[in-house]
Amino acid sequence: MTDLGRGRHTTTTSCLLKWAFGGYVVDTPGIRQFELTRVPSQELEAYFKEFVGLVPNCRFPSCSHTHEADCAILAAVENGDIDPARYESYCRMYQECVEKEKNRT
Repeated sequence: MTDLGRGRHTTTTSCLLKWAFGGYVVDTPGIRQFELTRVPSQELEAYFKEFVGLVPNCRFPSCSHTHEADCAILAAVENGDIDPARYESYCRMYQECVEKEKNRT
């Protein structure tokens, strides 16, 4: 057996933790990653609370917030109003959603 250096699982029960700056994290035993299932790429923006108020300001109603001109989300990232790490997370998740949609057709 190969030691991957990941350590041993010490969590035995799930625990919901509230972060002081907002949001929650779930500590779950044995689960390393959650996967988006059936979240349409066009609806992913709604899961990013810092995007919601800005989306109506995008030039195009079908803006993916990844490359379009006059995108309010991209402008907010550039201005420092949206954390770049959060935006990168959105981009990765958006691409996952698009790939899953392609595979379903």
